[in-house]
Amino acid sequence: MTNTTGPRLPWAGRIVRIEDVEEQLSLFWRMTADNVRTSQNINVRTSVLNLVICAPDVETAQRASVTIRDLSSTHVARVILLVLDTTEGSPGAVTTWATLRSFPIISDTMRHNFEQVTVLVAGSAIRATSNILQPLLKPHLPTYIWWLGDPPSDNTLLRNLTQLSNRIIVDSSSFFQPEQSLHTLVSFLDEAPDCALSDLNWGRITPWRSLVAQFFDMAEFKSYLGGIDTINIEHAVTNTVQTTRTALGDISPSPTRALFLAAWLKTRLGWQLSANASDAHHNESSGTYDWQMIRASSAPARASGSSKSGKLSLANAFGTMHIRPRYDDSMPPGAICLFHMISKVDSKHATFTINRADEEHVTTVVELDKTNLPQRTVSLAAESAVSALLHDELEIMGRDHLYEETLRAMVQLLQ
Repeated sequence: MTNTTGPRLPWAGRIVRIEDVEEQLSLFWRMTADNVRTSQNINVRTSVLNLVICAPDVETAQRASVTIRDLSSTHVARVILLVLDTTEGSPGAVTTWATLRSFPIISDTMRHNFEQVTVLVAGSAIRATSNILQPLLKPHLPTYIWWLGDPPSDNTLLRNLTQLSNRIIVDSSSFFQPEQSLHTLVSFLDEAPDCALSDLNWGRITPWRSLVAQFFDMAEFKSYLGGIDTINIEHAVTNTVQTTRTALGDISPSPTRALFLAAWLKTRLGWQLSANASDAHHNESSGTYDWQMIRASSAPARASGSSKSGKLSLANAFGTMHIRPRYDDSMPPGAICLFHMISKVDSKHATFTINRADEEHVTTVVELDKTNLPQRTVSLAAESAVSALLHDELEIMGRDHLYEETLRAMVQLLQ
C-alpha cells in the first residue's frame, strides 16, 4: 500500500481495482481456509443479505465499520461501505478496498467471516453511484441501504439507490438539521411510494410506546383514555455547543425522539391540529414546542352535570401537548427523560408518568385522585444500542406503515 496513490485507509483492507473485487475476495477466502486453526469452520461461504452503508465522510464510515462487527454472528452479509466525498472541487474518482473480516464466536477455533468492500466515490462520480454499486452486490439477496447523517436535499441519489434496495434505513438522532431532514424524508416517501423507509430512532421509542399503551391494559384505567387533555414530554440536551457531535454520532439538541412520541400519540388519540396558527408555538432559543389541538369527536369528556343534555365542555374539547428540553449531560442527547399525561373524566383526575431514573431504567407511576399507586421500574438497556436496533431493522422486509403515518404527522406538527 505504501506505493499506491490516493487516500489510504488501513482499516478498510487492501486497495484494489473495482473490477478485481471479486477475485480479491476469493483470494482472501482461500487464504483463510489455509489457516490450520480455522479451516474446519470456514469452508462454507455464505451471505444472507447485502448491506450498503452510505457515509458522508471517512470518520463516520470507520465508526460504522466497528458497529457492524456486532452483527456478524446473526446477519452474515456482504457489507459495502460507501463513502460519498461531496467536497467542492473534488475530482471525480472511485477508490476501492476489500477485506474479509473474521471474529471469534466461542473460541479462536470457531469464527464468523463476512466480506467488506469499501468504496470512496468523489466529485462527479457520485452521480453514477448506483451503477458503481450494482456489480458489487451479491445477486438474489435482499439489499438494505443504511444512510448515515442527514438525507440529501436532492432526492435523486436516494431514488437511484432504491432501485437496488429493498429498504432504506436512516437514524434521525444524528441529523444536524432535524426539521429540514424530516421534511426531506416525507418528500422522499412521496416521490418513491414503493420504497420501504425506516428510522433507528423509531426503534428507540418502541419501549416508550409500549409503556404508554400498557397504562390502559388495566380495566380501571381504560375509561381515562378518552379524557386525556394534557401531554408533556422532556428530552435530554447537553450544555455543549449545538453542533457538537459525540463519539456515538449524536448531536445536541436532538428533539426527534420526543417529536416521534408526540406524533404517535397524536395519531393514536385522533387529535387534529388547530386551524389557528397561533395555537402552535416553537421557541428556537429555548427548544420548546407547544400545541393546542382539537381532540377526536368521541374523546372529549362531558362537562360535569351536563351528561343528560349531551353538551360537551368547551374546555375539554381541546388538548395540549408540550415538549421541553432538559439539560442533563449524564443522558445521551435526545433521550426522552420524562413523559407526563393528564386525564379528566367525570371530575376525576388521573396522571400517568414515565420518569427516567438513569440511562438504563425508567419508573412508571399512576396517580388517581391524588393517590399514588405502586410504581414499577423498567429496563431500557437496549434503547441506544445501534447494533441491536439495526439487527431488528434487518429482520423486516416490508414497509412500516405506522412509522410512515407517524413521520407525516410529525412533519405536520413542525409546519
